[in-house]
Amino acid sequence: MKNTSLTYSIIVAALLLFAGCSDLKNDKATNPTTVSVHGEGFANPKSANFHAVLIKSKNYDTQACKQCHGGDYSGGTAEKSCLTCHNKPNGPENCTTCHGSVNAAPPKDLSNNTSPSVLTVGAHQKHLLGGILGNAVACKECHTVPASVLSVGHIDGVARAEVNFDTLSVFYKSNVMYNDGSCANTYCHGNFTNGNAKVMTWNDTTASATECGSCHGDITKTTLADKAVPKQVSQGGSHPNLNGAACSSCHGHVINSSMQFLDLSKHINGTIDF
Repeated sequence: MKNTSLTYSIIVAALLLFAGCSDLKNDKATNPTTVSVHGEGFANPKSANFHAVLIKSKNYDTQACKQCHGGDYSGGTAEKSCLTCHNKPNGPENCTTCHGSVNAAPPKDLSNNTSPSVLTVGAHQKHLLGGILGNAVACKECHTVPASVLSVGHIDGVARAEVNFDTLSVFYKSNVMYNDGSCANTYCHGNFTNGNAKVMTWNDTTASATECGSCHGDITKTTLADKAVPKQVSQGGSHPNLNGAACSSCHGHVINSSMQFLDLSKHINGTIDF
């Protein structure tokens, strides 16, 4: 009888222990140990909770991030570095975090547009990268470049960056005008002696916008040499009559007899080079 009671007690204890372990196992399965402070999707660019969306709603102010991630975003009390992804100088405060990619200018713009036909993208890269027509044009030639993300006038509630053709620019000319994507009387597009002073549209993507002769000369001519020649004295202009001479006969340091540039730094540089 005693043996039967002992056996029964052991069976009951085993069943209770098994049930307890099962409950504990279920509790662990339904209660994850890691919880995100920012919520699900904070690091996912496709999520509505993506951190860039939040920061944009805060007028691009990242200073609150420093409270947990450190003054240089390297980890701080959160022990989670922002520099893993934001690995350019100044981390999240690098210019290209909000606009640009290879440099500080679009594409992309603040709305992630990349097409040059969009006004906020336009010809930024055509200017900043330079190319077959001249050297790169620095941002400061058209904009006041902020020393930091928090500089006065940088994030000021104005939807677009202000365009100002500063007197310190090597391209400065008086009476320069900019009006919602159109600029006129700029040195770069013909406001110089023997130039055409062409009105430019910032997001004009057609080839004729920068065709040789558009700023000086006549794009309706047939050959490249004829297109490039400014209006001569015999035609009512002030450029000397060439009488068949090539551009290189006077501007040989800039261009050769085949109309190929020898030194792009001497084209669109604010001076007439001979």
